Amino acid sequence: MRDRVPTCVRHTVMNARNLPRFVSLALVLTALSASAQEQVLDPAAVRHRLFSPGERLEASFTVGLPAREYLTAHYNLNAGLAYNFFNTLGVEARAGYALSRHTGLARSISESFLAREDKKLTDELEDMWEMNLHGVVGARWAPIYGKLSLLADESAHFQAYLWAGGGLASLRRQSVIQCTNVVNRDLGICDNRTDPNDGTTATQSFWRVDTRVAPVATGAVGFRFFMSNGHALRFELRDWVFTDEYRVNVERELWERGEDSGTPAPNPGLTHLVQFDIGYSFIF
Repeated sequence: MRDRVPTCVRHTVMNARNLPRFVSLALVLTALSASAQEQVLDPAAVRHRLFSPGERLEASFTVGLPAREYLTAHYNLNAGLAYNFFNTLGVEARAGYALSRHTGLARSISESFLAREDKKLTDELEDMWEMNLHGVVGARWAPIYGKLSLLADESAHFQAYLWAGGGLASLRRQSVIQCTNVVNRDLGICDNRTDPNDGTTATQSFWRVDTRVAPVATGAVGFRFFMSNGHALRFELRDWVFTDEYRVNVERELWERGEDSGTPAPNPGLTHLVQFDIGYSFIF
């Protein structure tokens, strides 16, 4: 009988023969991995900025559209002036005016409430204040700079940023339950419309109106895409926040006779106006 080679010796010989193959395969995979990393994480994407805003002034114009509508809707027009201390940090002052209105839901509530005889004592609705003139100052922090590939040879350079600040705003509130001159209770009419079925024919409303100036805070998360030297498009999701005010335990009959009624709500909370902002910036 032939002498058999021990199993451990045979495995050692086989491993010794396969070792060069494993080393060659590992070298090939390492080279492929390094090449892939160079293609995916191109250092030039970070080093070669399309534009550096640091130590420059910036003028902007934005239009805000409501992200959600409940009882009021706002369409915000803003102009801003900023100074970028660094590529990642700047201070911006913004001022503007919001075109606001009651939604169809608010108008429906006012008409149905006025026509109901059982609503003698009630509370005002929350979140009815409409923002008009406003001005804020805030800081913008843009820690992320990136590049998106759009076409084979085209890319979009952008910054992602956070914005936070505060200021003052003029607010207006038109009641939907306190009517000073009931024209037609059955139809829920509290204005001087010429056509009972068409509210757009009214030139004067008799619903109670309150105004005030109040502090406002605002914060946003956004992106600005650099188109060329000094030009950028901005996209933001912005929240405007201010304290709410309304009255509770309002007696409708007293108010309609011209007498004051109700008391301020003890814990009115905060009103949030959430908007999508689209804007243009010129950095010079």
